[in-house]
Amino acid sequence: MWRIVRLAALALIVALGPAALDSRQAKTGEAARLQTIVDEYFTQRGNVGISSLALSVSPDRNAALSLARAREQALSANTLLKKIHSVRTEELGHDDWLTYSVLEFELALSSQADKYFWLTIPITPYSSPLRSFTGLFEGFQFRTPDDLNAYVDALHQIPVMVAAYEAKLRSQMMRGIVLPGEELRLAIPFLRTFIADAPRSRFHVDVKRLGGLQAEAVAAFQPRVDEAIRTAVNPSIERLIAFVDGPYRARAPTAVGLAQYPDGLAYYNFLIRQHTGLELTATQIHQIGVDEVARLNSELEKVRVAAAFNGSLAEFRTFLKTDRRFFPKTAEEFGEALMAAIHRIEPKIDSFFAKQPKAPYGVKRLDEALEQSMTYGYYQIPTADDPMGYYRYNGSQPEARSLLFAPALIFHELVPGHHFQLALRRESTTLNAYRRAQMHTAFTEGWAEYTSDLAGEMGMYEDPYDRAGRLAMDLFLSSRLVVDTGMNALGWPRERAMTFMRENTLESDVQIDTETLRYSADMPGQALAYKLGSMKIHQLRDRVRETEGASFDIRRFHDYLLDYGSMPLGVLEQHVACYGREQHKGR
Repeated sequence: MWRIVRLAALALIVALGPAALDSRQAKTGEAARLQTIVDEYFTQRGNVGISSLALSVSPDRNAALSLARAREQALSANTLLKKIHSVRTEELGHDDWLTYSVLEFELALSSQADKYFWLTIPITPYSSPLRSFTGLFEGFQFRTPDDLNAYVDALHQIPVMVAAYEAKLRSQMMRGIVLPGEELRLAIPFLRTFIADAPRSRFHVDVKRLGGLQAEAVAAFQPRVDEAIRTAVNPSIERLIAFVDGPYRARAPTAVGLAQYPDGLAYYNFLIRQHTGLELTATQIHQIGVDEVARLNSELEKVRVAAAFNGSLAEFRTFLKTDRRFFPKTAEEFGEALMAAIHRIEPKIDSFFAKQPKAPYGVKRLDEALEQSMTYGYYQIPTADDPMGYYRYNGSQPEARSLLFAPALIFHELVPGHHFQLALRRESTTLNAYRRAQMHTAFTEGWAEYTSDLAGEMGMYEDPYDRAGRLAMDLFLSSRLVVDTGMNALGWPRERAMTFMRENTLESDVQIDTETLRYSADMPGQALAYKLGSMKIHQLRDRVRETEGASFDIRRFHDYLLDYGSMPLGVLEQHVACYGREQHKGR
């Protein structure tokens, strides 16, 4: 999955479906104390019970836009951290211990996140709060005539929120924190996706959503919505774009990476911890990446020999990157290649997975408005409105999207990757509400990357060129360890990172362009999680296999990983240490 955006807890629960706030078995003792702290955390961070859409849109409630709100959340996290540390973990069963450990990790991060408020820039395509903001409107349910007024009121609050975006950008400028000029090539088109004529606007309300209300009220409502879009929403975003494309651009640096900003290196170390859950330095991660790229290039050399290619490894890489047989002519052809790979792996699934989600799955092209600013796409989790899990793929510039990647990519994104992981979590009747809402990057993306590699054990990469595609994807993710740390911590200019990726991956220049901006200016540290998460799962599986010997059951191991939901890698390691035991007591 080529995106992870950390949403508020309540938004995640809504996305997971109406059963998320499931009934719990009665808890006693330390488990009951823990549950009280979890409930308090939900109330503080998820705004449980909020009924006003306009209030939800308020910048004062957004920790990404309000320093006061960020400090309030940090203070609350510190208070809860003290409370949770008073829980006697030795009296918790394994499942409650996992809840404790995951919440402790999150609270420890939240307790210091306000330190880096000025380093989070809110207008980049992958990490902007705007990406989840429209969901508040798209998911709003109209039950009474008062809801019609509430929706229009909220639309008129959007200019206030957008003004807060500009205010934060101006304060960051004063502190020497401005997006690199090259990133604005992506950020400005992203902002423009929120401007559209009323019938095509994301804030327009289709009459189908208003079926339970009187026709007279609906008839009066829709012109009010369209007027608000035309006179309030669109002009406010146009003003923000004018500022970004004018005074803001004039201050934009040519350099990239967090280290150029005040406290930027400390923030990058914080992000390593947040995204991976591991205690690793940027230098250590960089070396892991260098070693993996070297190993994978050796494997690619073996594929060159197997494919009977008469030429050097560099020439083989150029051949794979340029020969037209490996590129689709249309977006539809790329989508068909993705599903063809899925149909090949489906007969093998039962041998590796005992549990499979009930939700169906498929592929669907991204909204064209998003394709310019996103390299690939993302997995779209099933919802109550659309119970199908989709990989939303980028179909733009098909001539630059290698079909070699298609099998490895779709195994990561759909089956047995994100769809198995996230749809099963949504359907779970045993995970508590808090753990169902968790999305830890290294576990989420590490699982998907692990399963893409697992597909080789399932016989999916027997053809040399399928194997080359899988190695190319692994080289891509491993190279991220090198260039992400290089640009953000080790002083690499972006051109050096791009050269490294050109020499060691099969990515096109178009993709390298957007990806290096993503690592250095949009989501620093996040891309480290894919490879590090996959490596950790492989290590843990090898450890269990060595312990169990001939009795090792890979289906049972996979169930064990998926049944307990997302967690930081450090917690996952302790979780797997309890594999085969009936109960975990304490640490």
